[in-house]
Amino acid sequence: MILLLTLGTLRGGATSISKYVSINDIPPLSYAMWQSMVAAILLISMGYLKTRRLPPVFARPVFFITCALIGVSIPNVVFFYVVQTLSAGTMAVLLTLVPLFTYMLVLALQVERFDVVRVGGIVMGFSGALIIATPSLTNGLNFDWNVAIAMICPLGYASMSVFIARYPVRDSHPFLLAGGTHFVAFLFLLPTAILTNEYLSIWKDPGLVESLVVVHGIIAAIAYSLFFKIVELAGPVFYSFSTYIIGITGIGWGWFIFGETHHYSFWFAVALILGGLTVVNLRRKVKLPVESD
Repeated sequence: MILLLTLGTLRGGATSISKYVSINDIPPLSYAMWQSMVAAILLISMGYLKTRRLPPVFARPVFFITCALIGVSIPNVVFFYVVQTLSAGTMAVLLTLVPLFTYMLVLALQVERFDVVRVGGIVMGFSGALIIATPSLTNGLNFDWNVAIAMICPLGYASMSVFIARYPVRDSHPFLLAGGTHFVAFLFLLPTAILTNEYLSIWKDPGLVESLVVVHGIIAAIAYSLFFKIVELAGPVFYSFSTYIIGITGIGWGWFIFGETHHYSFWFAVALILGGLTVVNLRRKVKLPVESD
């Protein structure tokens, strides 16, 4: 439970760091790239000190490439893009949709039977997201597509949690798994940033914004190591409860740092999302079958 509280609080606060950095002219690709590099260095170093081993990237390439793409590179770049226009509190709340996506994925994998009650929870949750995307109907139905794009983030994180639980690497330390994932993500993001002219060095003239990128990398190192450990110990369902904490602390940090306030419809949407999350997690879910390569 302590691991869960720590993970949720760190990721909730990271939404405000992301917004501050993103609105201060750091390209999303470069932001994600340097964040992953810092996290990779820290995690691999800690893993090596503990085990005298390196991440088994070449032995398990499919595992690391999959996690790097669906759980780090794509959702992080999307996150840093949309948080420029969406509030930090909104992004934190949207991250609470992870368990809903998780349940949809285990249904698709036919790990669990169709449950009307839980599907009702999914409907509640996505109804809340829809309200956030259409906060006011005064001037017609104006849909904020940034909210829809932002949904890629919880979908990616949910996909990675299910993938890790289904195809675990049991003979490697969680630090090495997380570090290897960030290292592979960095290898994808570096050439992508260069090719798209989004490469920006944060080491040339470092200031507060550049320092926060490094801080976010440190937070990512801690958060992803906790993520792997929690999924390993208790599975993706227990991990999904961290989203309650992400949402609450994310709204709080957004108010404290940016002075963010929200319309009553936002709070109704938050209630729907958290209510849907509670409904989806009412019953104990079965563990995903483990498959080996």
